[in-house]
Amino acid sequence: MSIHIGIVVSIILMAGITLITYYFGNKGSIRLIKYIPAIATATGVLFFYIKLNFIPNQTHAYEEIFDMLAIILLANLCGISLLAAIIMEVVNKRKQHKKR
Repeated sequence: MSIHIGIVVSIILMAGITLITYYFGNKGSIRLIKYIPAIATATGVLFFYIKLNFIPNQTHAYEEIFDMLAIILLANLCGISLLAAIIMEVVNKRKQHKKR
């Protein structure tokens, strides 16, 4: 699978997970919406990890390097978005605690 097809499939998977998470966030807990970017990027990391380890790659030698770069980039984005969501939770808890 070429890197271009992998990126398109990853974007489609992440968009699908985003829509599903947004739907459940609106129906259930509104706090879930803060974690949508972290969940979506974690899905992208999982896709590229599975692609790297379980799908044989015989066309180009550089595709494995591109997959590793995608994993590193998405893992960093996942960490940043998870950190941002946790900071937002803490700030909201402090505001609610000060109102009491």
